[in-house]
Amino acid sequence: MSLNCVVFEQGAWADLRSKRVRHDSYHRINNDEIYQSFFITHSCYDCMPKSGKVLLLDARLSIRKAFFALVFNGVRAAVVWHSSTSSSIGLITISDFINMLTAAYDAEWKSIAALETSSILEWKHDFLQKQGANNQNISSNIIQLGPQDSLYTAILTLIDRKIHRVPVIDPTTHNFLFLITHKRILKYLYMHIYDLPQPHFIHQTLEEVKIGTYEKIVMIDLKTKLIEVLRIFQSVRISALPVVDSEKKLHDVYSKFDIMHLAATRAYTNLDVPLCDILDSIHDHNTRQLITCKKTDHLFQLMDKFVTREVHRLIIVDDLQHVIGILSISDLMKFLITTFDKMSRTSSTTSNSLTNGAGFVCQSIDS
Repeated sequence: MSLNCVVFEQGAWADLRSKRVRHDSYHRINNDEIYQSFFITHSCYDCMPKSGKVLLLDARLSIRKAFFALVFNGVRAAVVWHSSTSSSIGLITISDFINMLTAAYDAEWKSIAALETSSILEWKHDFLQKQGANNQNISSNIIQLGPQDSLYTAILTLIDRKIHRVPVIDPTTHNFLFLITHKRILKYLYMHIYDLPQPHFIHQTLEEVKIGTYEKIVMIDLKTKLIEVLRIFQSVRISALPVVDSEKKLHDVYSKFDIMHLAATRAYTNLDVPLCDILDSIHDHNTRQLITCKKTDHLFQLMDKFVTREVHRLIIVDDLQHVIGILSISDLMKFLITTFDKMSRTSSTTSNSLTNGAGFVCQSIDS
């Protein structure tokens, strides 16, 4: 017997054959539909990080400690576990923190000082009361996906439900595997982008593909009070606000994640301070580089910026740095899967299989 041989395990051989068939099929379809095909033929399991973490918080944990845990671990959401029922009761996100701060400021929910000691479960009970729900029914279902669900289904779920993240749960053990997001899916596509045929629109400019938001752009200045910023996030449901100077030129960007700084420093005790005082403490303007784009940038350049700079939105500016629009990562993902209006044909079949309900308010889609 020759010693120059390669031995394949049965599972590895089957996986190799499936990948080869899938790769060959990409060359037999319309190039402009290549990304839709990629999302359909890859599952959430393919997108799962090799190393990662899912933050699990006890419902009895105080609100301040809960959001300090988000800051310490550098995450934007955590699963809330109710020990009495041995089940999860939802996700707690930055949007919840904003709702808590505004409610406490308006004296609708205790006071700002109550954030020090009140638990997540107490906030959940109060939230259910305002929604007119039964207080005893705290084990609400979470919008979730399985590792076998396609990335296409994941994108549709994020878009249809207007959320940023969905938990991927093992159907056998019911363990949380990871949180899938637009950002993670785009990064996975970018890893394989040079192995795929290139659609023609990837070389078109932002102005040609006509994606992004250009009307009714909400902007703030350095004198805007922090409580006013929180109310904008709450009412308009966007995840970042351009900060402009007296000449309406882009000066900075204040995002929802920056609000987590309030939890770490207890700066939420005074929400009437101007934004300039907050920005000076969290952003170093000598080293901070704002990630922007122009309408003349090609789509591939924009994808590269989203992935390599790890941002969720790009501020669209003109040559004089005036803000003219905002391009979010969700705008880009929606464009990639709806180029040929496939979304309307698929959403009707996928939405029926999704679990209804959500434990806490999730972050909304950028606009």
